[in-house]
Amino acid sequence: MNTYQRAIEEIAKLKEALERIEPKVAKRVVSRLVGEIGELHVLSKLEGLGFTVEQRGGQAGFDMKITDYNKRIEVRTSLLKNEGQYPENIRFFGWRVKNRNDGREDKFDIMIGVALDKTFKEAKFYVFTREEAFSVGDVERGQFRNVQKKIHLFENEAAYEEALNSKSAGIVTPYERYINEHQPEFLSMWDKIKENHA
Repeated sequence: MNTYQRAIEEIAKLKEALERIEPKVAKRVVSRLVGEIGELHVLSKLEGLGFTVEQRGGQAGFDMKITDYNKRIEVRTSLLKNEGQYPENIRFFGWRVKNRNDGREDKFDIMIGVALDKTFKEAKFYVFTREEAFSVGDVERGQFRNVQKKIHLFENEAAYEEALNSKSAGIVTPYERYINEHQPEFLSMWDKIKENHA
């Protein structure tokens, strides 16, 4: 078990304890930890795959750099959610690609969407090149005031189909549909880090 995995285990234990002792506090703390735990999962995975990783974060505009391939990595993490955007039984993982006030589209080379389970212990990784991430198109709905581009990956095929048959179908851009229908092209596709996408 590497240091990242140990940290994940300890945070998961803290989450469980807080949920038992003080659920309201747990909810606030958990929402703040989602991004951090996602990065820990990615760091653990990349280290396990033999990549040399330099953590960045902060003002760098990306979260980490793969030094052996000179690739800037942005990590986005999500639990299953609804957020009132679809009928209440539809859940999805949602990752922001770009805010409306972001000037540059070249801040990262690879975006990793982490689909985190509710225990924080398990995660799936969806790997997008910058070109793939920015292919999602702009969101034109009012509830996305700050978000210009995003990816919604639905919990399962039934949730996806129901979303497309709902009044909210317009939220799902054509490339998001492609992602949902071709998940194996993105799930754990770590070799994209080694490819030249320029």
